[in-house]
Amino acid sequence: MRAYRRSTGLRGSGWLGAVTLAGLLALAAPMASAAPAADEALAVAEKLQDAFISVVDKAKPAVVVITNKQVAPQRSLQQMPPEFWRFFGVPMEPPPQGPDYGQRRGQPRPEVAGKGSGVIIRPDGYIVTNYHVIEGHAALEVRLENGRVFDSERDPKAVQVVGFDKDTDLAVLRVGDGAVTDLPTLPFADSDSLRVGAWAIAIGAPFNLDYSVTVGHVSQKGRHDVGVTTFENFIQTDASINPGNSGGPLLNIRGEVIGINEFIVTGGGMSRGSIGLGFAIASNLARQVTDSLIEHGEVIRPFLGISMQPLDEALGKQFGVEHGVLVSEAVTGDPAEKAGIQAGDVITHIGTKPVRTPHDLQFAVLAYRPGDTIAVKLVRKGKARTVEVVARRRGDSDSIAAVIGGRQEMLDKLGLTVESTPDGLVVGDVVGGSPADRAELRRGDRILEVNQIAVKTPEEVIEALRKTRGTTAVFYIDRRGSKRFVGVDLQEKAAP
Repeated sequence: MRAYRRSTGLRGSGWLGAVTLAGLLALAAPMASAAPAADEALAVAEKLQDAFISVVDKAKPAVVVITNKQVAPQRSLQQMPPEFWRFFGVPMEPPPQGPDYGQRRGQPRPEVAGKGSGVIIRPDGYIVTNYHVIEGHAALEVRLENGRVFDSERDPKAVQVVGFDKDTDLAVLRVGDGAVTDLPTLPFADSDSLRVGAWAIAIGAPFNLDYSVTVGHVSQKGRHDVGVTTFENFIQTDASINPGNSGGPLLNIRGEVIGINEFIVTGGGMSRGSIGLGFAIASNLARQVTDSLIEHGEVIRPFLGISMQPLDEALGKQFGVEHGVLVSEAVTGDPAEKAGIQAGDVITHIGTKPVRTPHDLQFAVLAYRPGDTIAVKLVRKGKARTVEVVARRRGDSDSIAAVIGGRQEMLDKLGLTVESTPDGLVVGDVVGGSPADRAELRRGDRILEVNQIAVKTPEEVIEALRKTRGTTAVFYIDRRGSKRFVGVDLQEKAAP
């Protein structure tokens, strides 16, 4: 046994030992070369880590925690009028005494109703936050990262509301009543130049966990039509945002504000937390609003007075344009109508800025001020022209330029009837499953034009249909006072 082990062991074979040693040295060579590579990768990771830490160190002093204090409506027996006591023959209780007698008797002391965040944008105490963070407040408390507190319950001038804009859910506060001049600030970045996939860093006070930092990416930019505010330009991020982050900053890797955190989409049910769908108001919009609030105490916006709808491919072919926004109505007496803009015009540019959607047009106009002359480039019946519109100030009763989604409708082979009435030419019956039905035409829709030709009788409708270019007829209708263009595919057949 021992001989056998000697013959098969390393000591029993010199050449085998040499081969094995060579193999071990060969394995050690790549391991040795891998070590510097690992060290290099670690160094890169540490540099990235340092970049995030640097952003947080720079940003935290300019982030504030805002506490909204509200008075809960209540009425105690001590607040009842003297008539109450006399009616029941009960002696009036002596009024309570103490330093807070006024609050307890007629003006109860405000209680904490919620918390949010904010960003210092000027060293003399101006702070931007969400309007919903301060809405309904009786008092506001603003706490800085260094522990300094401004409380309007103790001193009404300590925290003042400079102005707010419900249409964007933004508000500007000022702390210190002019006595502070050197607060740390954060600058706004250019959100238009932001790239999807870029780093995004959120700082705020989620669930009362003040100065929490989360990191993610810019998932998308230019989000709108989500139904949260009137004027929407949101940055979507997967950086964790939760209740309490509202009003706080969304930052880029340079520590610049790319957005003001506003809301999240949750999983529904009992879920209140982040599922990776957070939205922040784009910094360019936030800067525009805060500048106006600081300068004027309100946001002053221009108004053209048009209703508009998207231009899909079919409508684009009929109107002879590749991109633009279709005017469905120019409101009588408003700037657009006075300048000569008509229903059926396709607006392609506001100034030098091309527009492809109603949202594009809306924000292109918002770059101007009331009284400005705006060059509007449009196409009318195949011919390009430029119209100069002098914008007026948008009033509280003015809707934004109405955006009407494209629909469709038509005559018998399209599954509908047309009737002449004292009110004009209207849609009668619509056959279920027909092209008109699938186009969402409704009984009572008043037909004003077909293919940009005014029609007053069914015969005129048919004649106008014969002049359709391509396969899509364009109807201009009035539905309960709302006018719109509708494209109908003449080749589409009714369902059996």
